[in-house]
Amino acid sequence: MVKIPNWLIYALVCSLLYGFWGFFGKLATKSIDYKTVFVYETIGAILTTVFILASSKDLSLEGNITGIVFALLIGVCGTVASVIFLRSIESGPVISVISITSLYPLITVFLSYFFLKEAITIPQIIALVLAIVAVILAS
Repeated sequence: MVKIPNWLIYALVCSLLYGFWGFFGKLATKSIDYKTVFVYETIGAILTTVFILASSKDLSLEGNITGIVFALLIGVCGTVASVIFLRSIESGPVISVISITSLYPLITVFLSYFFLKEAITIPQIIALVLAIVAVILAS
């Protein structure tokens, strides 16, 4: 029997949830303005965070300053990206907005290549180029 690695399961579930996130964002901005959507999105995020933390048996707020700074930057980048995404999807077509914003992994890959010295293979480069072509065709 083939064992599916945990990271792959997590990535697939994450992708599914991001799909719903974008879809719900469009539905919400059709009814209320993007700033109001953002407020309710934040409330939903806080409630979800409280639930996850309350369910966690091994929560620790320990860490070094580097990890804490980068964790805070995740929150800043994610929050600003959410607001900009909502502003974009409020007036733009779903296929274009989602296609363009789904290219964010390219930034991560390039940053990881240059700063973390992670390898990128030729097939992976081809896949990244094809992702860009797909966005151009979809938009």
